[in-house]
Amino acid sequence: MADPCSPCSDHDDELPSVDGPQPPVVCQGSASACQGSTSTPTAKTRYERVVLQHKQKRNQKKRERVERKRKLREQNGAEDDEVHISKRECKAICRDRCLEALKHGQRVCIDLGLESLMSDKEKSKLAQQLGRLYGSNKKCEKPMHIYFSGFRKDGHLYQECVRKHQGFQEFMVEMTEKNYTELFAAEEIVYLSPDAKNALKSMETDKVYIIGGLVDESVLKKTTLQRAEAHSVTTARLPIDEYMIKADRGTFSKILAVNQVFDILLTYNLTGSWLQALVAGIPQRKGFIRKETNEEC
Repeated sequence: MADPCSPCSDHDDELPSVDGPQPPVVCQGSASACQGSTSTPTAKTRYERVVLQHKQKRNQKKRERVERKRKLREQNGAEDDEVHISKRECKAICRDRCLEALKHGQRVCIDLGLESLMSDKEKSKLAQQLGRLYGSNKKCEKPMHIYFSGFRKDGHLYQECVRKHQGFQEFMVEMTEKNYTELFAAEEIVYLSPDAKNALKSMETDKVYIIGGLVDESVLKKTTLQRAEAHSVTTARLPIDEYMIKADRGTFSKILAVNQVFDILLTYNLTGSWLQALVAGIPQRKGFIRKETNEEC
């Protein structure tokens, strides 16, 4: 009789069946062989590019914070080593600037009378954008005078703003349920629309620039242009075509988020340079780059 402990010569080539989970197979080959076909060089390159862009944005924000503190020290008549500006002091200075802007700053109005055209999801996104543009204005060395017009306190958009932004009711912004046409004279108004024929050449202190408060994922064309024309007010578009050209790839869409349009105006109001404002404000994914041959006016 065969010994039960000895291997069975009749079945040397068969593997015993094992119930339960199998141990992982350790790949002894190269790392690229283990990755399989799901990770392509294109996907890896795209991921590395996104990571690099995020790192560059973080570094840029850090440089901006350092530069703001340096300017604050200069305004206080002290060298970098002589005085330290605390966060509380920075907040106080920013608050004073915003309060001054409410009196004498360049006027920009966000037209929030388009709420009925948006879904709840789109209103939630707009609430986020309003918070971002307010944050940009607070940090700016030269903030602007912001209006939120057509802003109903019983509306879903207002409730989303309160929910998303702590202390929203205390924002240094003029909020009103009145339409922008009730706040400003027609000759003062310039309504910004990507569909407008004429490019905005400059910002004038006696004008108020209206940004349509609209997040439209279905891309309804000419909504803001038609709204402005219905009120017989001047329209203009950002001078993207005058200062930018298309790169090799991108979406090439000139429709920007509300906070992106505001940031471009904010940078232009500070620097007087459309080229600088557009390069800083238009996301890279849009695929626009500066015209190298263009001269600043």
